[in-house]
Formats: sequence, C-alpha cells, structure tokens
Amino acid sequence: MAEDVPLEIELKYRLTNWRQVHDLVPKLPTPEAHFTQTNFYLDDPKRSLRQAKIMLRAREITFPVGMAKGLGKPPVTITAKRRVKAPKDGLFINEERQQVMHIDDWRAVQYGKETLELTGPALGWVAEQVPSLSKLRVLGTAENIRWQIYSDVFKLEIDKTVFSNGDIEAEVECETELPDAARAHIEALLKQHHIEFKPSTQGKYSRFLEKFEGVSDWHGD
Repeated sequence: MAEDVPLEIELKYRLTNWRQVHDLVPKLPTPEAHFTQTNFYLDDPKRSLRQAKIMLRAREITFPVGMAKGLGKPPVTITAKRRVKAPKDGLFINEERQQVMHIDDWRAVQYGKETLELTGPALGWVAEQVPSLSKLRVLGTAENIRWQIYSDVFKLEIDKTVFSNGDIEAEVECETELPDAARAHIEALLKQHHIEFKPSTQGKYSRFLEKFEGVSDWHGD
C-alpha cells in the first residue's frame, strides 16, 4: 500500500504595509500564544535540496521573558517540505514532515561541531529523496514574531518576519481543512479592520532564497 502523504494545507496573506500588523493584532481576540521563531534554512554546498525542490528548516522558539517559566528549553523542530502544487490565490499545499531534537544537540550542529544525523521522519525522508546529499549547513536565518489567535473556528498565525538584511514583512496564515470558509473569514476580517492585503505567492523560504541567493524560480514554501 502506498504511503499516505502528510499534507499541509495553508492560506497565506501578505500585508501590503507590514506596520499594519501592529494595528491588526490589538483588534483581534487575545492571542493564545505569542513567541519568536528563528528559522535556520539548510542545504548542502551543491544546493542538492533546492534542486530537489525540498525546503529543510530548523526552527527554534523563544518566549517573551517570564512567559515560559518552568517549561525548560523548547525543542528545535526540523521540518521538510515539498510543494504538491503551485500556490494559487494564497493557498499553499505541501508535503510536510517534522521531527524534534534537543536544543543542545541542535547547537552542536549549528556551530559545526556535529553533523546532522539523517534519521527520523523528516531527515530520513530527505535522505531517501536525495541520496547524493552531502553535509548540511545553515544557509541563513530569518526571525519571525508570531501571534497565534483564534478567530471564529480558525487559528490564525499572524507573523512579522525580519530578515537578516533588515527587510520586514508581515502576513496572516491559517492552516485549515476548510480553505474556502477560511478564505472568506480572513478576507472579511482584514477588510473590516482596514488592513491592506494580497494573497501570498511565495512562502518565507522562497523569499529568503530570492533575497540572499538570487533565486527567482522557487515557488514552494
């Protein structure tokens, strides 16, 4: 029997003016969570993953001072994604596989003291897809400030992303099995609060590649 492909179905809307994210958040229900994500993008020197159209990311989470008291160090999440179809009207459909690792183990990889072991649901799959993959390294990072907010039945992820060149962007994302209903809700919400927006055509990694590696033909996440 064929493997069930794990899918991520997500709507993404870019704010025309990123500063309006600070107008939007106070007008919505109190966030369920608020934290900063540091995205570390990975590939080998030959850019083998890019050629295979696979995005590989390690994501570290930090909470505002005092909010994560007693929780210890959150693990780092490793995510591998591959596009299923081209984004249309802000709808992204990707294969997505994830696994976690202890932050201390990730630090050893991040600083080049250890090699990332290609085992587990995400990294093992990547190794199967790209047998010629050589030693992975961090290409670069992006910092993402995220508010998770429930609006009606939809969990919105409102992001302010700061790239290492100083570019700032903002968007509203919603992972959902009901994209048509979510689309109607989000667009009505943004219009109600006079937020200028447009459906996204690129994910964060695509924008990272365009800014830092001059890649304009990547249309995945």
